[in-house]
Amino acid sequence: MSFLAYTTGIAFLIWIILPLFKKDSTWVSLYMEADELADKKKRVYGNIADLEFDFAMGRLSEKDFKHIRQAFLSEAGRVIEKLESQKSSAFMDRIENDISNLGKKRKTKKKNKNRSKVFCIECGTENLPEAKFCMKCGKEMS
Repeated sequence: MSFLAYTTGIAFLIWIILPLFKKDSTWVSLYMEADELADKKKRVYGNIADLEFDFAMGRLSEKDFKHIRQAFLSEAGRVIEKLESQKSSAFMDRIENDISNLGKKRKTKKKNKNRSKVFCIECGTENLPEAKFCMKCGKEMS
């Protein structure tokens, strides 16, 4: 084969493969945005769970709890709406299933995990290993 045939073949191959490596490619940006939205959804769910825990511990008034919870639920709705506009209905069914099972998953995790005991330096109260603050005195765990 001639040099021209090899050059043409390589140029054609590069022309086909090059769009896959562009960072501004539409499908890549949609995937990245969906991934960021999924992370944001997890953070909002975690915030709601933390808020409910704080309310149950008596750290928030009912008025503050309702106001903040409504803001978090609105944010979750906006994130889910954006995800819905990008993803298929099967993906949205999974998100809705995650929402409905949010409280259930937390309870089963607590039962199934073998947790090591972590105690607050300030008051001596036993806390969960992943706790950032003491459940009794609110002091930051180190």
